[in-house]
Amino acid sequence: MRVLWGVLWSLLAVACPAEARAGVVELSDRGRLIEVWPAVTVLFDPGARWTLDEARMHLSERRSPQVPHSNFGERRDAVWLVWDVDLKPSGRGEWLLDVAYSALDEVDLHVLRDGHPLRAADQSAGDGRPMSVRTMPTRTHVLPLDLAPGRYTLLLRVATTGGLITPMQLLTPGHYSQREYRVQLLQGMSSGIVLCLLFYSLAQWVSLRDRMFAYYSLSISGLGLFLFSFNGLGLQHLWGEHVRVSEVLSPACVLLSGAGAFLFIDRVLDIRALSPRMSQIMHAGAATAVVSVMLLLLDVVGYREAQQVSKVLGQLPMLLALPFAWKRWRQGDHAAAYIFMGWTVYAVGGLTTGLLLAGHVAATPVTLHALQAGSLVEMVMWLLVMGMRVEQLRGAAEQANRDGDRLRRLAETDALTGLLNRRGLQAAVAPLLEGSRPDRLVALYLIDLDGFKPVNDRYGHHAGDSVLIEVAARLAAQIRNGDPVSRLGGDEFVIVVSNLPDATAALRIGEKLQQTLKTPIPVQGEACWLGLTIGYALAPVDGCDLGLLLSQADEAMYLGKRAGKQQLRRATSPLISRTC
Repeated sequence: MRVLWGVLWSLLAVACPAEARAGVVELSDRGRLIEVWPAVTVLFDPGARWTLDEARMHLSERRSPQVPHSNFGERRDAVWLVWDVDLKPSGRGEWLLDVAYSALDEVDLHVLRDGHPLRAADQSAGDGRPMSVRTMPTRTHVLPLDLAPGRYTLLLRVATTGGLITPMQLLTPGHYSQREYRVQLLQGMSSGIVLCLLFYSLAQWVSLRDRMFAYYSLSISGLGLFLFSFNGLGLQHLWGEHVRVSEVLSPACVLLSGAGAFLFIDRVLDIRALSPRMSQIMHAGAATAVVSVMLLLLDVVGYREAQQVSKVLGQLPMLLALPFAWKRWRQGDHAAAYIFMGWTVYAVGGLTTGLLLAGHVAATPVTLHALQAGSLVEMVMWLLVMGMRVEQLRGAAEQANRDGDRLRRLAETDALTGLLNRRGLQAAVAPLLEGSRPDRLVALYLIDLDGFKPVNDRYGHHAGDSVLIEVAARLAAQIRNGDPVSRLGGDEFVIVVSNLPDATAALRIGEKLQQTLKTPIPVQGEACWLGLTIGYALAPVDGCDLGLLLSQADEAMYLGKRAGKQQLRRATSPLISRTC
């Protein structure tokens, strides 16, 4: 953080250089950066056709610019900026004229001495020209001056299809390198933030399958690429020989960013739930932006028309959404608070940039970078919002899992005793039967209460239910945790015990289960004596199917009932031993 503040303070220091005295720029101290604008006079070329000689003929007509600092707004004509330079012997050496606004199509410098052109000093720049024909392949329009001491008149012709903004400084190559290093560092950090947010949102889209992240990816990629191009980095580092890319890319990226913003806002604020009509407007805005991009790429509309549309559609999503963000915020949606704050800052940055391009505010470091600063704040706010939305999605998924588990438990559980029902028993026993072997038996015990009907008849069904709950608890306490215990209905219970080494072990467990009701159960203050008749079968020797084992155990239990109740009997017709 300290490093970042240091860079920002350094940029502020170089953004406030010494100003030239009115009418002339004196170059004497090579340790200073000199602001050219106070010495500038202007000539307007209505047809943008003047040659240098024609401009010289009109030098007597030059006048002070009656516009905000370094900002002529949107003009179709060319502007000739004229000022005098007094180069002192102490200032001798190479100087650089930096026209520090990248989006200028044509920048041409001419130098006069005693009213005569120094043709060797003529230079050209502008993002409407390939890097190979520009004097220096820099992000902004840098024109070197290596002159002998003396008095000169400089004429800078500037023409562009967008905002004609001309912040100019004279500085030495060393100072320029230091400043540009810091600027490139900050621009790199800004681009890095955009890329990190882009990759994060794409990863979340792939992971969560939520279109909200796809819309955000479209919006942030369009905005990030626009800023990369707008600040001159694209032409300098990527497509230096293809100026058509810069011409088309800026409005196209703003429009694509707007399309993503329309859809993202509609989804993240759930505008459809608040106003279906506004949701339709949002989708119509996104479609309009996409169609505008296609028309621009097909040369159906030009740069200026696309730029005007992008100005409207670039800001419209936020302006339309602010009331809904405010409403969601008032309803307690904390994510909407971040949305509202982020969009407010972005809207201020966008409005400032719009006023700058229209020529209504001065071109200063603050206004020149207002959109970029506002965009970064908005991106950070949206990152917080997406983090909240991810938590909400995760919470909703966890709640859905819990609800599903609860429904499954209800579907597989006996409502009275909390034991498994027949469906739950089927699911629990299937893997145990599949793993049964002659040396790893699975015993299924079918248990019926003896003497339960008189309890219901004497004390009522409520008392009978309490008896069944007590019996279920006692049976579950007799076996290992994890062995399935089920109530099939009425007063019939099933217990399944796995991993038994032999039939003798199964018999011992059955005898232990019979001791469950050795102690009477209290019913309405009286001791109630009940018994158990148990029939059981072993897998795989008596069968491998739950239905067959239940049938075998039921037959054995029936024989126990006939023999006098409170009996423990095994199935009398074992099948051939095999592995299930």
